[in-house]
Amino acid sequence: MIEWGSFLGAGLATAAAIAFALQYLFVRVGTTDGSVSDVMLVSLVCNVVVVLPLGLALTPVRVTTVSVFSFVAAGIVGSLLARVLEFQSIQKIGASRTSPIVAANVLFATVLAVIVLDESVSARHFSGIILVVVGVAVLSWETSANDESILSVRDAGVALSLPLLAAIFIALEPIFVNYGYNEGTSVLTGFGVKAVAGLVGFATYRWLVSNERVTAVLHQPGLVYHVGAGLANTAGVGLYFAALAVAPVSIVMPLLQSGPLFVLVLSAVFLPRHLERITPRLIAAAVTIVVGAMLVSIS
Repeated sequence: MIEWGSFLGAGLATAAAIAFALQYLFVRVGTTDGSVSDVMLVSLVCNVVVVLPLGLALTPVRVTTVSVFSFVAAGIVGSLLARVLEFQSIQKIGASRTSPIVAANVLFATVLAVIVLDESVSARHFSGIILVVVGVAVLSWETSANDESILSVRDAGVALSLPLLAAIFIALEPIFVNYGYNEGTSVLTGFGVKAVAGLVGFATYRWLVSNERVTAVLHQPGLVYHVGAGLANTAGVGLYFAALAVAPVSIVMPLLQSGPLFVLVLSAVFLPRHLERITPRLIAAAVTIVVGAMLVSIS
């Protein structure tokens, strides 16, 4: 007998992975003529404009001091710091190389669980961790061999530090989110607070550093791609949360980790070669990291 909840959850998780993959492509194209700062701002605005009204309309606003601070902290590490590093990495080394590294956030989440929650590492965990590390090493080698702006494996390691740091911040985000949800705050309200915190933080930083008005982004090239990235990110998060609401984590998370493979396929089909160079070594590294991330996420 078909378990329709699991079937629906699998479909929603796959759709979320595709939405996140589309975000990578929009960012890649949008940052060729525009800046990371512009796409960041528009992406955060899209999160707030879409999610906050839905949260206010569909769910009761139930917050506490602890939940507000928790979601603000999640917004700073996830919506702000992780996304800045992720988008900078997409601009520097490409979507198809950034996405697999960011998927390694499950590795850092596992390490944090061992340190903070005193959890143990299973044989499946360990196998997944080894695959992720091997995949990252191959990806570093491939990047140094195929990116003309990177002259050595050491330079590739420096470039890959951007998505690795993004993965660490993404792994930290659920810790703060869990504290907020434990206070009884709804998913949409929490996501709304997180998005507002990220937007306010980044808009303030942008104004202090460049003294640009928020509305200046409306006159920048690539605006349509920035909006596309923001809507794709918002859709991805919404579909991900919806999948978790109807299906177990053991089904949702492995499918969500397949995102880098969608990035590879979509990049090969839609992006010109000068933006994304898909090589056999890149495909092997991405598949290795995805398989490792899946093993870690279902352990």
